[in-house]
Amino acid sequence: MLRFCFWNPFHKKVIDSKDGGEKKAGEGSYPFWWTIDGFSAIANRRADTYYSSSFTACGFNWKLRLGLVLEEDGEKYVGLYLLNDDAASKGSEIKAIYRLFIYDQLRGEHIQKEGEDYFHSKSLDGCCFKVALNKFDSSKSGLLVNDRCVFGAQVLQAFAISKSDKEGIHESLSLNKDLTPRIYTWVFKDVSKSNVILQSEAFAAGGYNWRISLYPNLAIYKDFLGVFLVMDDAGSLASKTSVYVEFSLCLLDLDNAKHLKFRAKTVLSSGCFSWGWHKFLSWKEVQDPSRGFLRNDICIVEASVVILGVNTIA
Repeated sequence: MLRFCFWNPFHKKVIDSKDGGEKKAGEGSYPFWWTIDGFSAIANRRADTYYSSSFTACGFNWKLRLGLVLEEDGEKYVGLYLLNDDAASKGSEIKAIYRLFIYDQLRGEHIQKEGEDYFHSKSLDGCCFKVALNKFDSSKSGLLVNDRCVFGAQVLQAFAISKSDKEGIHESLSLNKDLTPRIYTWVFKDVSKSNVILQSEAFAAGGYNWRISLYPNLAIYKDFLGVFLVMDDAGSLASKTSVYVEFSLCLLDLDNAKHLKFRAKTVLSSGCFSWGWHKFLSWKEVQDPSRGFLRNDICIVEASVVILGVNTIA
């Protein structure tokens, strides 16, 4: 006999926010579990599709769908799907991040697959969690014990997609009103003796931390002095956030005050966190005693940094 049992051992009522609710649509939910007794009846029929009862998660209604999948190579799989019950009836599109589970009854743990899908009237199913039928039937797998198996799903996030969300990429540039530059000067010692990149201490400008990097005639930029501005905390930026910066780097002439300055405007992000000039000045000119750029093996570099704005893509 084939018997289904539907339950959520951690179920909590979802109360609408207008009633001072406990949970809002879009927030994560507790797992839903689906036990099937007499699984061999499904395996023997080999063509039927079975559905769980409806359950609510993140403000939407869902079901699990179970069926046998026959691949092109002739291998048969047990296929588990998450099905959305709202997209077709409401004419909306729902994006969900979720997990599908199959319980290993011998080891007391779950195997799982994570999915991220859009559910709409033409596509109500999410990704397929497949396990080869011969593995599922194996007594060693723990997935089928005494002809009983347990499936589950947990919807982590779900929300309706509006028409404007699907029309393209949305970009937002927030410009700063305060364009006062932050000026920082650093003394680099033992420049000609160094065979590594020299870096200043970090300094703050526009809400971010920065450093000056010096490449003194290194193999990567042979016969030149390279000078760069580095965004020290770029790794903490969101993946689609970038900072529009205007800056200058100035190599001070300690004898004649004929300083060498370069200016630039650029966009920096977690994927591109430095900008500068690898041929700022030839190493021969740096060492020229008449130029005043290198005295007592010391170079002084001045950085001026102003944040023009922050760009975000959604």
